[in-house]
Amino acid sequence: MPDIATERMPFIRILDNGRRAVLEIPSNSAKELVTEDALLGLVRERGVLVDRAVDEAVRALAVRNMSRGAGDATDVDGAIAEWIPPIHGADARIDWVERFRPDAAIGETGDGALPVDHYNRVKRIKVAAGDVLGTLVAPEEGVDGRDVCGRSVTANRGRKLALQPDGTVQVESDGSIRALKDGVLSLARLKISIVDAMEVPGAVDFSTGNIDFVGSVKVKDGIRDNFTLRATGDVTIGGLIEAADLIVGGDCTCERGVAARGSGHMLVDGSLESAYLNGVCGRIRGSLAIDREIVGCELLVGGDVTVARGSIVGGTLIVGGALKVASIGTEAGAKTVIRIGAMPIQLAKAARIAELAKELAKRIAPLEDRQLEIAGRGLKATAAEKESLTELAFEIAEARRRLRLLDEKRTELLVHAGSSRIVKVEVSKLLYAGTTILVGNREARITTTLKGPLTLGWDENRNLQVRMAGGRVQELREVASVREVAA
Repeated sequence: MPDIATERMPFIRILDNGRRAVLEIPSNSAKELVTEDALLGLVRERGVLVDRAVDEAVRALAVRNMSRGAGDATDVDGAIAEWIPPIHGADARIDWVERFRPDAAIGETGDGALPVDHYNRVKRIKVAAGDVLGTLVAPEEGVDGRDVCGRSVTANRGRKLALQPDGTVQVESDGSIRALKDGVLSLARLKISIVDAMEVPGAVDFSTGNIDFVGSVKVKDGIRDNFTLRATGDVTIGGLIEAADLIVGGDCTCERGVAARGSGHMLVDGSLESAYLNGVCGRIRGSLAIDREIVGCELLVGGDVTVARGSIVGGTLIVGGALKVASIGTEAGAKTVIRIGAMPIQLAKAARIAELAKELAKRIAPLEDRQLEIAGRGLKATAAEKESLTELAFEIAEARRRLRLLDEKRTELLVHAGSSRIVKVEVSKLLYAGTTILVGNREARITTTLKGPLTLGWDENRNLQVRMAGGRVQELREVASVREVAA
């Protein structure tokens, strides 16, 4: 008869707040208590939910216990149940379209091989009206779990995203986030918007990086060497612009001026106002208004140029409209070239159209050759070749239509440039000897310093003349060396 005093009962441990159940079978347990059925009964009494997996685990431990060799005093134990953890619901999120992803680094390749470009490390994401920026994904409810006793373990519901779209974007019924205007994507405290106005509280430097913006930009300070500011709207710069690049889709105001030192560039599709320009290479489609001086610049201006209180010294200035300035050139004879009466913007566009027309004409010739080749084969042409004749005829007709439109536009530009060109230069103080003035294919090099106020322009026969103070008129050839040059 077994020694009752030394017998121990099998027992169940429930661990980690119901996450795990362990069955322990002491080596000296009574055989009646460690049968499969007895052990399953003990598991149920302890409150453990018995399913197929638990049943199999208990029976496996019972078999292990029964198969112990004589004299084996080792206890048998093992896990018989594990909890089913809850699947917590995912929080709401925005699945961004890749090119609008705010956290994507500029030049990101995934291998980290690209060096850091400190001039472009600040990312601004340009957006066009109608672009789908991403999709707002709703929060998930989650799936409840259960512990080893079958009690429910509640899953956390995903949190909502407190997104605050303004009137520049809309969230559609399918969750798509669509831009309603052109601009730059802005995210601030989950307020998503498209902005078309930007204010820089300091200078454009390493703190801002290069700026490429859809809309208007206002910079309180200046633009440092080698940086670029590009904007589709108006731009105002409060400080000094150094040897930087400025590309402006609207009007531009440079309150302190531009000291480019021969390395800066300006492209302005509107008009430009500046305190002064020094060493700038650029193009202004509209008018140019300078308070003090233009020194050593290479400029093409589509409209009028006004230098209110100063001079044009050195460089080349091409003016599509009238020129009004205090002085031109210097006493030392700095090489200063003024071209007027040219309508440069229109002529440049006409030249570009001529290049496009030439390229288009080159594409027509092989199409026509192929058309003639197939037509010449007559009945020997295959069905596919005969079918291609229709496509070739359409392509040729479409190319000729475009060629005709280009030619009409070029003619329109040239006629407008010829009929609208202005030759008018007003000098209030001095027109220095050595200054070169180009009008069409005529080059006039001023040989005598002329005191203003004076006006240089055309007479009724389009002869160049100078009207001096008091109304006295002189032919330009009297005060300048005039010669014909290639147009």
